[in-house]
Amino acid sequence: MRTVKHEPFSYNDAISLANLVIQCFYDGNDEFDMFWDDSIDEIAKKLTKPEKESLLHIYIDWIRSMLEDEIDNILNNVDPIDFQSIFDVMESTINQLGCKSYKKDYPNYAEIEKCGHCGNCRSCLKFQRYIVWLKTKSDEYSQQRIHAAFHVLMLNKAFLKDFHEVIAKAIQSDKVKLNSLYPNEINSHGIIKRSHWPVWLKKGIFFRDRGVCTLCRNPLSGDLFLGIDPDMDHIVPLALHGSNDSSNLQILCNKCNNKKDTIVVQQVP
Repeated sequence: MRTVKHEPFSYNDAISLANLVIQCFYDGNDEFDMFWDDSIDEIAKKLTKPEKESLLHIYIDWIRSMLEDEIDNILNNVDPIDFQSIFDVMESTINQLGCKSYKKDYPNYAEIEKCGHCGNCRSCLKFQRYIVWLKTKSDEYSQQRIHAAFHVLMLNKAFLKDFHEVIAKAIQSDKVKLNSLYPNEINSHGIIKRSHWPVWLKKGIFFRDRGVCTLCRNPLSGDLFLGIDPDMDHIVPLALHGSNDSSNLQILCNKCNNKKDTIVVQQVP
């Protein structure tokens, strides 16, 4: 019998990081423009061909890195007494991701309070070693945190649509550079050639959408299967500068997909 290996998953952290990504995305386009400029060379390849690490993974990681920079400032400059609960939450999160608890002596916060956080006594040095351990383990488990947040965001179709509409605008704006990087996959108008869908992707999207057409909600498998083959559909169509990224896909029945294609043709300039 095949053994299924389950990846450790911190639900609270996944939801928290996913919410942070959504907040940053909708707060304004300046941060997204920074993300695009910082990551365009890495982004370009993922526009043309679906990979297990998607555009959404890159964006989550970029937001996480910004957050980690802020946390580093907090950890290095605050009174540990005021932020003890944050340290506890950080350790709890990495424990849920499979990391063993801190084995050495924990900082004695009462003693740190007495010394006024001098930075030189035995208790303060313990605290400094603990902070280094927290930061190291947080970096070590960053990919699991990103992947967990990705799974949460992949269920949010409204966000995915908005995210890829912004991606489409960026593709159109940077079409000359993208065409120079991948001339065989991205034409001079910024239109991307349709990709082949690997089996793992078809299964993943079908499972995510629960075997139901995204538009009409008719079942495409199981006891209520209507004999309608599912089509892999771009949430933001290629003709409107969508991409082949795995987070820009959904399943539709043939009827809904054909109807959508007709509407898209009318929208193309």
